[in-house]
Amino acid sequence: MTVTADRPHMLVTQFEELARHAARSIEGARLEFINGHLGGKAVPDGDHGRVIQWLTRICMQHRPDLWLDPTQGLEIDAYRAGRARPDGSLAPAEAFVGQGEWADPAPVLMVVEVTSYDSDTDTDRRDRVEKPGAYARTGIPVYLGPWRPGARQAEMPSIRASASSAPYGWR
Repeated sequence: MTVTADRPHMLVTQFEELARHAARSIEGARLEFINGHLGGKAVPDGDHGRVIQWLTRICMQHRPDLWLDPTQGLEIDAYRAGRARPDGSLAPAEAFVGQGEWADPAPVLMVVEVTSYDSDTDTDRRDRVEKPGAYARTGIPVYLGPWRPGARQAEMPSIRASASSAPYGWR
């Protein structure tokens, strides 16, 4: 079988089985399935954790009824045929109760991605192009990222809001 760029690498059910196996077998393994393609997600470091702490604190100060969940996987994209693990999903505190590893993204108000300063090309492409488009097609209204700890002011995070005609048009 030949894998092509325009066809999915595997079915969602195959991905979920692979992700479960990887999580049990390899410490820190975090897989995603975006636009039909398998991707790995780096294990967060201390700088990454600090950014999430800071954002959580800001969100809680302004909307204590919401929670920035750093662990929940989401069903994304058309017909929920993709799976992503945002670094943070801002949603009502009880939004993911009773859901499994991959939750319905309907209650999510914002997703956050934190990338390392020296992210590789694949991660950079996924965080800047593939994920924002997939999140927008899913109906998540705000994407914050990519954020790079230690970045200069000009490289600080961009906030994109979903526009009616184009995924995450600038507002």
